[in-house]
Amino acid sequence: MFGGSKALGLMSGIAVSVWSLTFSFSAISNGAEYVGNSGCKCHMGKGCFEGEEYKERLHSNTWEKRLKGTPDAENPECLKCHGTAYGEKIAEAGKKYLPNVQCEACHGAGSEYKKVKENFQGKGKDAFKELLKKDPFEARKVQYDAGLIVAGINGPATVKEQCLKCHWESKDDANKCPKTDKVMDYKDYFKKDDHRDEDEIDIAIKKLSPEDKKKWAALLPKDEILNTPLKPKKKE
Repeated sequence: MFGGSKALGLMSGIAVSVWSLTFSFSAISNGAEYVGNSGCKCHMGKGCFEGEEYKERLHSNTWEKRLKGTPDAENPECLKCHGTAYGEKIAEAGKKYLPNVQCEACHGAGSEYKKVKENFQGKGKDAFKELLKKDPFEARKVQYDAGLIVAGINGPATVKEQCLKCHWESKDDANKCPKTDKVMDYKDYFKKDDHRDEDEIDIAIKKLSPEDKKKWAALLPKDEILNTPLKPKKKE
């Protein structure tokens, strides 16, 4: 489901609040830097369900469509939600922000996570894949320890809570963008923008005993919406 850094920010096509807190989590305890979607090659590659779904949504090009060429293109208040990592540590020198709602906007700065996937424990690019096969729960713990954030599991208590940092459900919301009255229908947009995919860990979760569920509680979904059926994949 969450084998990589794909954003589960859901409300593409919905106006974004310029007054809300940044979509990203600033408390990066491991000193990770934002690397941009270029660091998420596996998930952004052709044929990857998570990436293909993300690319079809406004999050993937919201800066180009909403801010580029406008007086607000560099507006800090707008970049908090139409960009990624504004005011945070970015790996590329001189960058003040990354355009659009990139993977890390919802899933946290990815430099340390990228290292895990590329050279886990200094054993090469296949080492993490082997761990994933051998012990999927330990692999998930390693991902989270490296900074991967998933709303409803180890980030905000619910996916909706994360979305509400940059979206609103009422035109009377005090935090809404003053340039639009468009509001979000959370359930509707979750269905449209859901890009969860099943991986080894999701399969293993289904087989957990009640006792093991207690043991691995910190790694399991707490938001019930994450237990709903996955979106059907498009036929080739």
